[in-house]
Amino acid sequence: MKFDINDLSSKLTKVESLSKEIDTQEKINKYGTFLDSKKDIIQLYVLFIFFGIHEDIIKQFPEPTEYEVD
Repeated sequence: MKFDINDLSSKLTKVESLSKEIDTQEKINKYGTFLDSKKDIIQLYVLFIFFGIHEDIIKQFPEPTEYEVD
C-alpha cells in the first residue's frame, strides 16, 4: 500500500476548511449576524421616533378600562 503525503494533506485541508465552515454557519444560525442586530436596533429607533412624533395621535386612543370579574 502506497501513501501520497500530498494527497493526504490536501484531503486533511479540505476536511479542516469544511469543519470551519460548518462551525461558522452554526454560529450564524445560533447568534445571527452583526447586520441582524443592527436591523433590530434601527427598528427600535424608528418605533421610538414614530411614538415621539405622533404622541398626539396616540393620546387619542381610548384608555384601557379594567373589567370586574364576578
